[in-house]
Amino acid sequence: MNKIAYIFFFITINLFGQDVHFVQSSTTPQLINPATAGVFDGWERVSISHRQQWLSIGSPYVTSQLSADLNLLKNENGTSKGYLGVGINFYSDVAGDAKFGTNKFSLALNGIIQVTEEQTASVAIEIGGAQRSGDVNKLEWGNQFNGQDGFDSQIASNEANISSFIHPDFGLGVFYRFNGHKSTFLREEIKNFYGGASYFHFSQPVLNYGNGTSDSLHSKMVLHGGMQLDVPGSKITVAPSFAYFQQHKFKEMLSTLLVKFRIHEGTRYTGLYSESYFSIGATYRSSDAIVPQIQLELGNYIIGLSYEITTSKLNNAAQGGFEVSFQWANMNSALFKGRRTKGWKKPAAM
Repeated sequence: MNKIAYIFFFITINLFGQDVHFVQSSTTPQLINPATAGVFDGWERVSISHRQQWLSIGSPYVTSQLSADLNLLKNENGTSKGYLGVGINFYSDVAGDAKFGTNKFSLALNGIIQVTEEQTASVAIEIGGAQRSGDVNKLEWGNQFNGQDGFDSQIASNEANISSFIHPDFGLGVFYRFNGHKSTFLREEIKNFYGGASYFHFSQPVLNYGNGTSDSLHSKMVLHGGMQLDVPGSKITVAPSFAYFQQHKFKEMLSTLLVKFRIHEGTRYTGLYSESYFSIGATYRSSDAIVPQIQLELGNYIIGLSYEITTSKLNNAAQGGFEVSFQWANMNSALFKGRRTKGWKKPAAM
């Protein structure tokens, strides 16, 4: 096996029991914390993300996710003291020539309490399972080198293959959000803060590869938070955020700053037209990569693009990571789709 393939095989084996995540974490909230399910200014939400990492190698790592969440028992007039958030999440992750893959499905049940008009707290449990697989026979091994013109796949590698298997998985999360505003003549100035913590794989399921080896899926802790603040007297909103991951000996920190330029004003009195933004910024993954990104927010729709620039020593072997995301939500301010909320009044009859 050549040097690069050898390196990436053992990286893949090492990461097979680790979790995936996306740089554009705002469009994959359930991957960060199940207690975010149903916590937004709307009713239904759907998110799709796709990522290809290390594009310079022959078989880049490919990850895709689809999630949806909604509110139950939430009053249309906005006076609910407590309601339920329900979310489903699916992701598929395939790595390298051996197609080491994980397909995971989970259901989040989230109890949401409206502490005050501006403050929301929630506690959630995640129930799900994952299917894992791989094909060692697709790799080239040193004993398959024929000594003349390269590797011969017809020569037995004597390496045991990996069997496909399924295991259950569980997680917990807590989340807090302050959704404040300051009234102006035309619109509500944004002042939002949020933060949370989650704990995944608390049962630490055993991964039986079927080739005589097994491992435990280590539990993972996530701390995350962020804010959105309007710059007074301008059409600019700043949105810093962070996410810290710790799983066994692996630690990672994502620090993001987006600058949002308002390209369409919302209306304070009718609430029929939501605001639109063009955002630009970057995420820094500690000691590893810088990820510039852009985002277009058009009312109920958000589209994001990012490209990862590797800054660590791994850059000598692999470079690049492209990610695209899409989100739709039935927001309170959605024209025709949104439900009536507190503060909305039916126009007087003519």
